[in-house]
Amino acid sequence: MKDKSDFQEEVQEVREELKKEEEEIENLRGRVAELEEKVRKLEQIAKNSNIRASDLQRELDYFKERYRRDLEEQRKYGSEPLAVDLLSVVDNFERALNASYTSRDFDSLLKGVEMILTELKRILEKHGIVEIEVEGKEFDPFLAEAVETEACDDHPPNTVIRVLQKGYKLHDRVIRPARVVVSVSKEEEEEIT
Repeated sequence: MKDKSDFQEEVQEVREELKKEEEEIENLRGRVAELEEKVRKLEQIAKNSNIRASDLQRELDYFKERYRRDLEEQRKYGSEPLAVDLLSVVDNFERALNASYTSRDFDSLLKGVEMILTELKRILEKHGIVEIEVEGKEFDPFLAEAVETEACDDHPPNTVIRVLQKGYKLHDRVIRPARVVVSVSKEEEEEIT
């Protein structure tokens, strides 16, 4: 049988164990509170991130729409500087026509039309539209379209000997290939016919 001191020791041990467990429970409660605070902070961060993502999506949609409108406006009005410059050519043609009705001086009319053509070419060059120079050069199918061939001893085969319709580039892009006559050797000419 246990005596009273043994019983008191056991009670003391149980109290110490309970105290340790209470401390452990208190530590766990503190840890739970700490984790709950972290969860609240993470929830706030997530909420702010969602709001920011939503704001960024709205901004992106706005920029897309603005870009689309700017692109549409550029397509619609992009040729305005060229049109404004060409109006002076139209004015000069109208003056030349009006002058031709009152005067029969064809030399002056011819000189006026030549001046207008020079002005027109200058305007086109100003806007990046230039004539493709192919005559006397080797035929390049990216710059010209061969519409005829001709046997010619003066030029090597596959050389542009005559331009039937001038070709033009807009900056570095061919917008109209030249239509040309290309030289061939006598043997090739005989094979073709």
